[in-house]
Amino acid sequence: MSDKHADKLLHVQNGAIRHLLYSKVDEKDLINRYRTVVKREVKKDLKAAIERLDKQKLVELINISPEISASDIETCFEDNRYSRRPNFRLFILRPHNPQVNSASFISDHKNNLGVSKMNELLKPIVYPNDNVFGLVAIDQNVINHETLEIALQYQERYNYINPETEQSDFIYELKFGFFWINFDQRFVSISIPTESLVGIISRTIQEAFNCYVSAVNITKKIVDSVFSKEAMKRTTLSNPNPDSSKPSKVTLADSNLGIKVRQLTEFDGYDSPSSVYQEAINKDGDFFSTLGVNNDKGKIYLTRHLKASEMRHWGIWRIGQIMNHLNSIQDNGEIDEKFESFDLNEDPDLVAFTTSNDEKKVILEVIKAVVTCKVKKIESFKLHDLNVDKIVGSLKKHTIARFYPYCESCDHYADITCNHCGNTDLLMVSVKRGQAPQVVCSFCYTELQKDNVRCIMNHKIRIDSWYDGVVINPKLALVALAEKIINKYFPDEGFSHEEESFYLQNNVVHYSSKVASKVMFKVRELQQFKPVWDRRITQKRREELHEVLSLLTEKCSRHSVDACQACQHEKSVRCIMKPFVTFTDHKLHPHHGQEYGDISFTIQMLGMDDAVFVGIAKSFEKRPIKSTDNKGHEILQQFVYKCKDSTVNVLGIVVAGELEQDFSAILQDLAGRYRKKIVMWTYEELMLVVDFAIRSYSLSISEVVEDLKADLEKRKKKSSEKRKSAS
Repeated sequence: MSDKHADKLLHVQNGAIRHLLYSKVDEKDLINRYRTVVKREVKKDLKAAIERLDKQKLVELINISPEISASDIETCFEDNRYSRRPNFRLFILRPHNPQVNSASFISDHKNNLGVSKMNELLKPIVYPNDNVFGLVAIDQNVINHETLEIALQYQERYNYINPETEQSDFIYELKFGFFWINFDQRFVSISIPTESLVGIISRTIQEAFNCYVSAVNITKKIVDSVFSKEAMKRTTLSNPNPDSSKPSKVTLADSNLGIKVRQLTEFDGYDSPSSVYQEAINKDGDFFSTLGVNNDKGKIYLTRHLKASEMRHWGIWRIGQIMNHLNSIQDNGEIDEKFESFDLNEDPDLVAFTTSNDEKKVILEVIKAVVTCKVKKIESFKLHDLNVDKIVGSLKKHTIARFYPYCESCDHYADITCNHCGNTDLLMVSVKRGQAPQVVCSFCYTELQKDNVRCIMNHKIRIDSWYDGVVINPKLALVALAEKIINKYFPDEGFSHEEESFYLQNNVVHYSSKVASKVMFKVRELQQFKPVWDRRITQKRREELHEVLSLLTEKCSRHSVDACQACQHEKSVRCIMKPFVTFTDHKLHPHHGQEYGDISFTIQMLGMDDAVFVGIAKSFEKRPIKSTDNKGHEILQQFVYKCKDSTVNVLGIVVAGELEQDFSAILQDLAGRYRKKIVMWTYEELMLVVDFAIRSYSLSISEVVEDLKADLEKRKKKSSEKRKSAS
């Protein structure tokens, strides 16, 4: 037997090697050979002794066993090389030529032509990290009349500290995988131990075989149809409405969970992104494994060793069931026909909203997905003809994109931390024309590098694409456009932004018909403040008040504990906080650089008369404030700090200016994630507040302006004296 054949056994489990020995070698001969290899006697039980041997010793036994042929070893290798937790990532297959079927495809790619096409394209591949390389197709096999299997192998590097030299060292491991391609059932299934290679393989299949390959989302409806709920042992539940009082994520585990889960009414409305079942592998139902289903990634996996023949029989059967349902759901021809007949590309609202054909296409696909979800009563829909890069690039003006990559260790999409400042809240995907996308921390502005991205559990994450796992939240303008178009062309389905919502993760549109808890409130919506906003200010008075707003700052020259307590009862307006004293229970206090809230009062919201409002006050700003401005950065830091404060219910920005639209969307997204509400007091609202205070104190605007200018001189004088004393 050649070393080449013996080496193949290094890639199968020890149990398979032991079985080969037991089935081919007589017990007496095996005892003698054990003595030769191990240099000691079998004390009691032969099988117990062989159980204790490592793989190298087992291979040595094989080497001195002439009963075991090279053919036996090849069969053992073929049956067991895929033994490590078989997993299947599912993709929908669409040939460029709709006439292609499985029979013609297999006929056109015999004699290892499929392997040759794959390897021609895999040669120049640049891998996402240095630990994985050398991916090649090694053989192909027709496993039933319509499914072609192409086997893959690659090397993975493991770094370690050599205990003898105490120096960094590494070893390479040869790993195996495969994919199935079936044109009749329209699927590709990729099984590979290293997750970061899935994208490379799927893109190569597309190019090699002239087809479109799109990852699937195994919806809850499909899971319920294909898998027995009684067999469920564990499930992860995700709340599609994160603004509610319920937990955002819950994991349930029980040996009888499938029976009990129907009684857990407190989780009604939750999505189930992943579940674990007990699965019968054979027809007789006496051979079981644990089966995992990851909906968003279109992945199913088993936790026990299977022979290749068992794995193929079970995998083709289960994938066939899933694909039957998936193909049925994707058959949305009626909706496509309506969209085409309406010629929505020429809709005037859409034309006015967009500046490019790509924008139009992506927005219409998102709207179509929302309508599809409503018509077919499903929670999510995959945009199969759009990759994530195009979605993010086309919608960048109308959405907030948040980086949320897949962590192999956590086995789900995970929050990541900035490796410079440790923040986990605002790591945004930034796309600039002609440049590679960046993931930048909104706090310290550090750009994350692909080779050093870690989740909140400190697992290192492999990045195949910056866009893998991206969460895309639409801004209000895009939601309003979707509402307008759906209600115009699909009145039977309709859409209301107050009762429905949608967002994207990767290229999956997630839709919810639950009443979305409102996050952003206008001052005019709150009856508590009707005396302030229910008034009309003449243009002349607006011009006069503008001067007051431009002079108001966050603190006056007298600010101190005693001075602020005295000012509480004075008839004056010397800082941004003072006007709120006239219509709320706000108490003035000294302003200093370390505080995270400037204005605080009780507010009637959330079904409470005493909800706590905290406002972050900033002085006059002529231009809209961006999150990247110094002032915007300060607001962002204070806002996040208060989002994490459980005693605060409502947040606000109090500024004599406006926030740039993207900045407002960022704050709204943050507040929603922390289940806070927002009431903004920007230029128009603050003008009403200042006018209300001036009238309440029976002051004239000229008096207030004169007082503010005098106070400004005092502040300048104090500042000058401080500089002199410091020098």
